Amino acid sequence: MKVLVLDIETTGLSKTNDIISVIGTIVYESLNNTTISKKCYNVMVAEDSTDKNEIIAMKKDIINLLDDADCVVAFNGINFDMPFIVKWLHDFTKQHNVSDPLGKRKTPEYSTDTVVQTGSNARGSTDNDRWKHKYLDFCRLSKDYTGSYISLNNACLENKIKIAKNGSGLQAIQWAKDKKWDLLESYCMQDVVVLLALTQHATTSGLILPLTGYGKRKATKENTMVLYFDAVMQPFVHEDDTNHNDIFDTASPNVLDFHASVDKK
Repeated sequence: MKVLVLDIETTGLSKTNDIISVIGTIVYESLNNTTISKKCYNVMVAEDSTDKNEIIAMKKDIINLLDDADCVVAFNGINFDMPFIVKWLHDFTKQHNVSDPLGKRKTPEYSTDTVVQTGSNARGSTDNDRWKHKYLDFCRLSKDYTGSYISLNNACLENKIKIAKNGSGLQAIQWAKDKKWDLLESYCMQDVVVLLALTQHATTSGLILPLTGYGKRKATKENTMVLYFDAVMQPFVHEDDTNHNDIFDTASPNVLDFHASVDKK
């Protein structure tokens, strides 16, 4: 499978008032873990350029990356990265009537008012987002399977993925304001590299997720679960790993017998 791993930095959190500053991307082949391409796109520089062909070429590149990928990985991408990207691409695709490389479909118009519920890998995506069926979002999967979101940092800690970053999200916003492009692009690509490592680990060994929310006791083997992924990167849970979740299910052989527990006392 051709997998696109991406991360964006923005000037803030508002999808209405803020804009994308940079988009970091890595494309790799999951069958042999071969990197196909690695690039950071500086959106703000391209938007400000007097050569309008620069931003047109950049948006075409991003559209082609999304179209060509079999799977698109973005941490919290369903709620954050992809709505920003789809909105950014909307005016361009509408104006230039851009079709996909095979000419089989046109990019539908984007509406910020429409949200669909189409499963864990697409919920929160816009109704007109043609790539939503490709998304792999570990942050969303944590919410779906454990009831709690997880940060990229905590996901890496749980799965023993080393993290080396030169800043924070707030610093990235300031770097964009100060036009410190080298620092901003480096920071963004560091997140993409970390997410790539987490993705490769999850798809080969499984993704460990804590069953305890933030502020609660530290997760141990007894209160974690492992999420596995099939050949097309769809998540599933081994039957043996579901035992800890069904102690209150009266139809389960693992249900706790509270009456017996009281009698023994």
